[in-house]
Amino acid sequence: MDDALRLRHRMIPYLHTMNWRASRTGLPLVEPMYWGSPDIDAAYHVPNEYMFGTELLAAPITEPMDKSSRRGKADVWLPQGDWFDFFTGRRYSASSPNGRRMTVWRPLDGIPVFAKAGGIVPMQPLSEGDSINSVDNPQHLEIIVFPGADGDFTLMEDSGHYSRQITPATTAITYRWRKDGATSALTVSPAQGDVHALPARRTWDFLFRGITDSDISVQAYGASVDSDRRYDAETLTLQVTVADVSTRSEIRVTIGDTTMAADPRMEDVFDILRHAEMRYLTKEQAYAAIAENGIDALATMDSLEHVSGPDMEDCSDSHMPSAVRQALTEVLLRS
Repeated sequence: MDDALRLRHRMIPYLHTMNWRASRTGLPLVEPMYWGSPDIDAAYHVPNEYMFGTELLAAPITEPMDKSSRRGKADVWLPQGDWFDFFTGRRYSASSPNGRRMTVWRPLDGIPVFAKAGGIVPMQPLSEGDSINSVDNPQHLEIIVFPGADGDFTLMEDSGHYSRQITPATTAITYRWRKDGATSALTVSPAQGDVHALPARRTWDFLFRGITDSDISVQAYGASVDSDRRYDAETLTLQVTVADVSTRSEIRVTIGDTTMAADPRMEDVFDILRHAEMRYLTKEQAYAAIAENGIDALATMDSLEHVSGPDMEDCSDSHMPSAVRQALTEVLLRS
């Protein structure tokens, strides 16, 4: 529960922008999938799934965890295109014009949330001490960016005093994606509108999720500026931090090689099998088959069954639970 509340607090910049959108257009934060795809039958068969603002798709798990896999599941429909697990950066492909239906499995602390290719999600790091509940606009922002397509997002901020005559402060963020290792760029435009509602200077964390590590360059004030770069292999995230920049200055982050990250299938297969409650021999056999045959190993999963006679049990007994097989199928077929 604490993690969920902290996540909600981190998402305030995104939520506030979506609430501004709702007040001006009448479009709510949560939209059923058939609103965006009324002509596709599958969009009507995922009642628990919804678009969460313009950038994210959520499919909450609403049934008990399976005991053998130690995971819960949700039925998901993804519209056509590439989608990324918001938290881990894993890519899911839906090539058909009718999208793609699949079952996704997550551990107890996981939530099936997907960002569209080209998605841009502004967030704020959690503050410390008394400032954690500050209502001031943040001096430190995180911008999470997903590859695969161009993206545009306008961050909306205000002083907290509502009036139809007040123009909010807006910050346009654009992402121009170039595939096959070409140079891509993210641009943060100078703040416009009621800029007095904003801090004079900000620190920015740009998190490019789902790409390989790469060289970067950063410009502000029309010249190169120092930045800190690091790569998190677990979430496939290249992070670029630019400190103490005026909110009225343009920032441009250029990525030298924007290749999508390789899918860490074997790492995820290992994680599923490690936490599953099943026979160790079956875990070994399943992992070895997948390591050797990849996707083709799915055809052998049902064959990993051996039960000794009713009056005895031996060390060669093997059983592949259906839920574990389905969780492995998701990983092997997601992209």
